[in-house]
Amino acid sequence: MVCIMLLETLISICCVAFSRDTLDVATVSASRHAAVASVAPVTSISRAKIERMGATDLHEILKQAPGVSVRDYGGIGGLKTVSVRNMGAAHTAVNYDGIPVSDAQNGQVDISRFDLEDVAVAEVTIGMTDDIFRSARQMTVAGILRMENYHPSVDSSMTVLKARMTAGSFNTYSPYLSVFRQFGKKYALKASAKATFSDGDYPFLLHNGLISTTEKRQNSDVRSGGSEIDFHSDWGRRGRLKAKVNWHETERGLPGSVVLYTSAGTERLHERNVLSSVMYDNEIGCRWLIHADAGFCHAFTHHLDTAPVYTEPQHSRYRQNEYSAAARAQFSPSSEWRFVLAEDFFINALDSDIPECPFPTRLTSMSALSGEYAGDKLRVNASVVGTAVVERVRTGDSPDNLFRLTPMAGLSWNPHPDLYLRASIKEGFRVPTFNDLYYARVGNTGLKPETAHMSNLGAAWAENHSKYSFNATLDTYCNLVRNKIVATPTMFIWKMRNVGEALMYGLDLTASGFWQVAEWLRIHADGSYSLQYALDVTDPGAKNFRHQLPYTPRHAGSAHLALETKWFTISYNMTSVGKRYSKGQNIKSYLMEGFFDHGVSLNRTFIFGKNDCCRLHVSLEARNLGGVNYEIINYYPMPGRYYRITIRHDINL
Repeated sequence: MVCIMLLETLISICCVAFSRDTLDVATVSASRHAAVASVAPVTSISRAKIERMGATDLHEILKQAPGVSVRDYGGIGGLKTVSVRNMGAAHTAVNYDGIPVSDAQNGQVDISRFDLEDVAVAEVTIGMTDDIFRSARQMTVAGILRMENYHPSVDSSMTVLKARMTAGSFNTYSPYLSVFRQFGKKYALKASAKATFSDGDYPFLLHNGLISTTEKRQNSDVRSGGSEIDFHSDWGRRGRLKAKVNWHETERGLPGSVVLYTSAGTERLHERNVLSSVMYDNEIGCRWLIHADAGFCHAFTHHLDTAPVYTEPQHSRYRQNEYSAAARAQFSPSSEWRFVLAEDFFINALDSDIPECPFPTRLTSMSALSGEYAGDKLRVNASVVGTAVVERVRTGDSPDNLFRLTPMAGLSWNPHPDLYLRASIKEGFRVPTFNDLYYARVGNTGLKPETAHMSNLGAAWAENHSKYSFNATLDTYCNLVRNKIVATPTMFIWKMRNVGEALMYGLDLTASGFWQVAEWLRIHADGSYSLQYALDVTDPGAKNFRHQLPYTPRHAGSAHLALETKWFTISYNMTSVGKRYSKGQNIKSYLMEGFFDHGVSLNRTFIFGKNDCCRLHVSLEARNLGGVNYEIINYYPMPGRYYRITIRHDINL
């Protein structure tokens, strides 16, 4: 039924008489992309590439980034987290349009809550950050996922309306509506609202010994909605002010693991998240740049479990609040030198209705001093971050106060006009989460922070010409995580301990190109490959010593090819993951086979109306063309082949 609707819609739109068959002239800049000249690996995915791929979900585009792992617990309603180079999701910072997104309770951010419609660029930085003018709290992590929102560029007193509707398999619908209004030359306001509805009851093939049956995924439905308001003001020499409030709420089933013929999920999750921030920027003369912001973030979680092992439904409610303030100043004594001093202060508090909750409150202060030299051929930057953490609880024991200094440095050298060499070293850490410290009787207030020692050595080649460009990068790395927090058995119960040690090393290879074949045809192509060794080196006498960490493939890769014509754009996307093991011991019974995920999309933009005031964009997608119910997490099968259609209408009034 969905396929017929997609076909009918495409035919009707192709009959629009006033559509314009033009392909804008491509301009290839001779300047080097910032990611090529960076001191550490950076993957930047632009709005243009997002639309060529036909992607609607953030996790779809992140799978194309080298060194990035997306954990997906199956289906539309499954949680999705991201980590870099197998360091764990708790070592990845998420920044949404300038607002740090954190979760002090479990340390992992569910990225499925972010809609790609608002995103202008998604960027992943691994290891040492190239931009020293950023918050101190983002400098001690292994990786940063940064999303920058899209704001229309309009003339004064113009209004931009945008409406989108996405429909797909498994009764999935996702409407979106936004309005952007500029008031004179100083003020602008944008408001948007979105929703997602899906049954998520996709079929999958269940193998049970020699018998294979077709089953349907259960408890994978999702109902979510959200809204966002942005206010911008530009006062010229007096600076710029931006205020944002983002609200998102979802009610969904948590699909259970499929073991034998048992696949019914008994857990449901209701979440509400609020992000808010006020940010101020100003340039004072030609030497000083300042930034200040204040924010409030709230997260509410209601977990319901109706498993038959309980005599009555189990309800658990958690509330998190974060209050933050940050400031940073940059001084540039010359065009080659700059220095940055940054200070972040934030308070995290958790309360719950479970009897064991100690109601913790954590105060964190982070100060960073950074410097950079950027000459014609050489760029060098270095930073040192001081972190102080004080934690108090209403009941029980609280952990000791913490103070930690973390240094980092990186350089990029341009010995040839098209060649860049880079190297970086970094020391980072993550503070134990509230769950690590206090959860039921498993928590341990004596935990130390996980520490990470990271190093990267790489090269980048970039050629830019009038009708084609080519970029390639090769990075080798070695990371060592000490004091890894894991649950270990004691005399009577399991307990969180600092007993883990992991060694990660490997390489990431990328290549991308653009070719203006003819006036009516452009070709975009890129690909990546990762070789990953992530080994448990905790105990030389253990059976899993130097075995690959769970769910870590030795080989992974991706490819993207787009043919852009004046009539339409067709795109092919592929991700490949090699075999992995679901447990720490690499034996046959824990082996998970590798998989390929293919997808194609066809899209076109129609421009019409007075002064080209209307744009109608149509995208048709087919995902997982192989129809394989592969598993990213063991016993959580992914959807087979599915389809989507997206129609977006932009109007300038």
